[in-house]
Amino acid sequence: MTPLIAPNDGIEVAAVIGFGIARHALWSEGRCTWFEAIPTLPGQNPATNVISGPDVYSGTAGIGWFLAQAATHTGDGLLKRTAHGALRQAAARAAEYSALSPHGFYGGAAGTGAALISAGKELGSDEMIATGRSLLLGLPLEPPQPDVTDVIGGIAGTVVALVLGADALGGDAALLARAAEFADRLIKRGERDARGALSWHTLDDKRANLTGFAHGAAGIAHALLLLDSLAPSPALREAAAAAFAYETSTFDATQANWPDYRLFPGQPVGPVSCVVAWCHGAAGIVRSRLFAETCGGLDVAADIDAGLGTTARFARQWHRMPNADFAVCHGVFGLVDTLLDGVRSGRDAHAPLLREIVAYATERFHRGERPWPSGLASQEEVSSLMLGNAGIGHIYLRLVDAKVPSLLAPAPQHMSVQAGTREPVPA
Repeated sequence: MTPLIAPNDGIEVAAVIGFGIARHALWSEGRCTWFEAIPTLPGQNPATNVISGPDVYSGTAGIGWFLAQAATHTGDGLLKRTAHGALRQAAARAAEYSALSPHGFYGGAAGTGAALISAGKELGSDEMIATGRSLLLGLPLEPPQPDVTDVIGGIAGTVVALVLGADALGGDAALLARAAEFADRLIKRGERDARGALSWHTLDDKRANLTGFAHGAAGIAHALLLLDSLAPSPALREAAAAAFAYETSTFDATQANWPDYRLFPGQPVGPVSCVVAWCHGAAGIVRSRLFAETCGGLDVAADIDAGLGTTARFARQWHRMPNADFAVCHGVFGLVDTLLDGVRSGRDAHAPLLREIVAYATERFHRGERPWPSGLASQEEVSSLMLGNAGIGHIYLRLVDAKVPSLLAPAPQHMSVQAGTREPVPA
């Protein structure tokens, strides 16, 4: 198969992105952070600049995690030093942040702990690893808000973080035991319908319990299957299957997608819509099903094929539009990562499109030296993982090295899309 991008080109793009992030770092006593824009609600003033927090989503933990990956692939000292500085900053603020937002993989202290362990291993830092493990084991079992259950900021994200930490440390028994305690609480907070399908209350402003990866049933099911892959349990698999059943019951065949049940303040209530992004809709839901396929025993092929088709159709149209953002949360590179793992699962029909999008982005923004459009409403360039350049650089590393684990659908090291039920296609 023709490579999706020449390996040297992919590493070059990731390195240049990393150097740009490093140049904007603010340093003090061996630690660094960034002063950048943050999202605002519709109708508010343009984004406000703040010092980055310690989280994975937009903070120093996520930025440092990418820089550690980039340093491993380039051997560059500046990237390694900046990764250390970012992660030291995340560690320094971890206790404070844990009190404010203890749970969640992307938006909480749990994800910071996982980042410290995984990136600490990349950098060979035993101190960072120990700090991350201590942070994870110290998370309170009862969250301040009991109904916060999603992957972004809830206890499903805590399960993900604990499993990733345990896996990175060779199956750490204490972390797995803690993950099992959180998973039990997560399952008990689920809401069963008359058919036994399972969903969760994750946001207040909604028509129904959400589908999708960031705040819905797909992401929660993914967390349960992650734990089951290291510590098998019939209860975990049954709950994950029941969560998939909930999303199946909502599937819109006319759009080949799953509905977005969110309601937005100040906006009129209209027909239920479907979006195509990692956070909500087909692109993220496919991520959970691709991992489920590697686990075996779950009938998810139809969901994967439908979701990949919808993701590909949208990506083909959107990536050349003037208002397209290229971030991973709700932008083009989130779709690229989904299509990449679809191709690596053996579904190579989408490889030409994937190659086209990557070539277009590389030529326009890297070689054309244009700012990468971020996930902010202003699309101004930022460094963060999920809304900015760190996430784009991470996807370029994944394009050239199948061993780089996805931060959009985290999985144990011994499991990947290549281990799925279909014959893999090298990318």
